[in-house]
Amino acid sequence: MRWLKWVLLIVGLIGLLLAGYAKTQWDLITADLPTDLSDLHNFRPPTACQITDKEGNVLDTFYVERRYPVVMEELPDFVWRSFVAAEDRRFFEHPGVDPLGILRAVVVNFKAGRTVEGGSTLTQQLVKNILLTDEKSLERKAKEAILAWRMESELSKMEILNLYLDLIYLGSGNYGVEAAARDYFGKPAAELNPAEAATIAALIPAPSRYSPRTNPDEALRRRRLVLRAMGEEGWLDPNEVAEWNKWQLVLSPGGRGADRGDKTAYITTVRREVQRLYGANATIGGLTVVTPYNSKVQAAAVEGTREAAAAHLARQGPRPIKARSGKRPHFPETDCFRVQVPPNVDLFRLRAGAMEYHLRREDHGALVFDERDGKRRPLRSQLSGGEILAVCRDGEGERVRIDESPWSQSAAVVVHHPTGEVIAVTGGVGPGELEGFVRGVQATRQPGSSFKPYVYASAFKKKGLGQLSIMVDRPISYGSWTPQNYGKSYAGRMTIRTALTRSTNTIAVQLMALAGPEYVAELAYAMGVRTPLRPNLTMALGSSEVTPLDQAIGYAGFARGGVPTDPVFITQVKDAAGNVLATPGDGLPGGPKPRALEAGIAREVVDMLMSVVRFGTGRRAYRPEQDRGGKTGTTNNFVDAWFVGLTPTHTVAVWVGSDGSGTLGDRETGGKASLPAWMKIVDSLPDGPKRFATPDEAVLVPWNGQHVALRRGGIPSDVLAVPRIGDRPLATLDR
Repeated sequence: MRWLKWVLLIVGLIGLLLAGYAKTQWDLITADLPTDLSDLHNFRPPTACQITDKEGNVLDTFYVERRYPVVMEELPDFVWRSFVAAEDRRFFEHPGVDPLGILRAVVVNFKAGRTVEGGSTLTQQLVKNILLTDEKSLERKAKEAILAWRMESELSKMEILNLYLDLIYLGSGNYGVEAAARDYFGKPAAELNPAEAATIAALIPAPSRYSPRTNPDEALRRRRLVLRAMGEEGWLDPNEVAEWNKWQLVLSPGGRGADRGDKTAYITTVRREVQRLYGANATIGGLTVVTPYNSKVQAAAVEGTREAAAAHLARQGPRPIKARSGKRPHFPETDCFRVQVPPNVDLFRLRAGAMEYHLRREDHGALVFDERDGKRRPLRSQLSGGEILAVCRDGEGERVRIDESPWSQSAAVVVHHPTGEVIAVTGGVGPGELEGFVRGVQATRQPGSSFKPYVYASAFKKKGLGQLSIMVDRPISYGSWTPQNYGKSYAGRMTIRTALTRSTNTIAVQLMALAGPEYVAELAYAMGVRTPLRPNLTMALGSSEVTPLDQAIGYAGFARGGVPTDPVFITQVKDAAGNVLATPGDGLPGGPKPRALEAGIAREVVDMLMSVVRFGTGRRAYRPEQDRGGKTGTTNNFVDAWFVGLTPTHTVAVWVGSDGSGTLGDRETGGKASLPAWMKIVDSLPDGPKRFATPDEAVLVPWNGQHVALRRGGIPSDVLAVPRIGDRPLATLDR
């Protein structure tokens, strides 16, 4: 008995020591573990942000982890059961940790001589993804088991499954069953069949190894194992298992990397707008961003701007250059590549593969051929620092020539002016020289005469003039600057309406001087121009750069009766549950801004723009069945060509030019280079009212066989006594 007492005492002491050690280890392991997991009820994993049109068609997604939340109630049972069969067949029986599963994995791995099966439950895998790291250690496994038990005490089995199906990585950048279903099979998870669901569930142990895209045989082998497990659990009968094992593996072509095609510029612009408004939260919060995108108009804008560049190339021809080298050059695999002209354009190097050409301006040759006069013009006169040259191998490679694809660029913006919604944007022609550069909203170019409506409106507002007020087209000078008209001739007395129709420069400059450059700039800003302007007299002729978006939104302000709006690229933002978070004017840009111009003056400006289309530089766009107004713009040396115009429902701005300061070529005006694209876009617009409304602040006055809109109280007393300008009817005016 004495020895027994000593044995019991020693055993007790050892037990106490072991218990104390276990308690110490337990405290160490659990010290930094959360005890309250109730927040998991509201846990939402990072999900993709979707961009859609108004009909709900997905245009694009962007994300940190490509994930879409799944609604368990919408899933067929076999979808979630395939994951249980693949990873944790005793999921509904264990409390988070499965000792039998661990023992089975030990036996299987021992027989195989390697690790072929894990003992972690679905709950443990979820814990590792949400609460722990991927560290491989016994301590981490212990923490995983403790937290798995706590998670099972807090969440139901179906809640755990829901989180698991949203979080699990399934290869090819897909997180969760919904993303995988859309990528691999081009359908939502709710529409998967048992074979497809089993294929996705089979990916979990090694997504790359079992990928149906890269290893279809391994994917099919793993699918058979999952379908067999579902049969053994009684979730599929033997005939169904046999039937779905025969199901052919048909994957979605292109996967998630499908080409965005014509939408690229629009999507890029919307993504930047989302990130400007919401920052990093846009890529983790599962937002749905609804846009006013119109696929038909976008396609017409892309096609129209491409055709404009191609037509310009047909008129002006390619721009080849000749490279001098003592050796035969070695070119890259592609025949064409790009080089940027440095600030010092008198001498620069063109690298072509392993060879370097030393190019001097005089080496570029007289290689611009003009079919009209047979003269060759030197390329050096068209180069400036910063320009990008697209060059190609010529013949055996002893010559380098300019790429014969269009060397001009073109961009367009289309705005629904009653709402300010931007329904189409183009970024340029061909692959962008600068990644992500959307010329429609980012290219700052001189607008030429397309800026004049702001000048006229300012003079009307400040000086009380109207479109039938008389001005004199005559030689003028301001200091050393002597502005001239396009034809370098002068027509004497004319109405302001005629001056805009003819695009008479001298009268625009006189009106600028009357109103004041600062005043004109402030009005342009108020109407929607966002690019900083340089307020001086030359601004009357469009010397200060703007973007096509500036012009589209600014002109839309005239059509809106002088009430401007911000450009609207987003009409709704919804959270992952579909709740509307923001709309234009309520958390998003849009909605009416403070009035910038009296409604009567705005209607006069629209009426003058209609005269430009009916009788002036935009007359090719005239259609008697629909009101159309607009203004051409052509800058010095034909560097930029514009047409910005209105219908009763939409504003369209089209620009043609280059990314540098080189000329487009002789007589490449806005009416020639840009107007055809504008017409193509306008012909694609949705149906709507055919006539501009006349507000109460304006009245239609018979004049020269037409009805002219004038603001009430602003009609000059002698205006109705001027039926003609000189001895020429208005209908025969030319530029």
